[in-house]
Amino acid sequence: MKVTLIGYMGCGKTSIGKILSEKLKFFFYDLDSMIVQKKKDSIYNIFKKNGEIFFRKIEHLMLKKFLKKHKQYILSVGGGTPCYYNNIYLLNKYSKTFYLKTNIYTLYKRLYIEKKNRPIISHLSKNELFIFIMKHFSNRIFFYEKSSKIIDITGKSKKKIIKEIINNIE
Repeated sequence: MKVTLIGYMGCGKTSIGKILSEKLKFFFYDLDSMIVQKKKDSIYNIFKKNGEIFFRKIEHLMLKKFLKKHKQYILSVGGGTPCYYNNIYLLNKYSKTFYLKTNIYTLYKRLYIEKKNRPIISHLSKNELFIFIMKHFSNRIFFYEKSSKIIDITGKSKKKIIKEIINNIE
């Protein structure tokens, strides 16, 4: 069984992934954490020092290597991962992908609360944050919707989301 969770930042990929891995007894991996460990630097610093293109190339190479190497897993990828190179197609080829879909307002509320922990948005005002999310989200939704299964998580408990994912794993 190979399961990948995709979606915009703040949708709960990591927290859902950890619970799902405990429930299914599969290892949980987070692509961003793997990159941080390999590069011995934060995602923010990698972006700042080398730029997004450099980061996306590393992300793509690590993703390819991971997908070909691992046989069973729950994987969480960054919000932008499916949108670059041919990552969404790789993810769909090697795993069952689940897009954790919610609306912009829910994402905005979640990200505003935790923005100090996310360097890419920590400096944004309320209005700037909302505009940032709208622009990013609208550019990324095309890729997210190419996932194997779309799970609308709006207003649902983690328990209900987990149950829905498990019911859709073949």
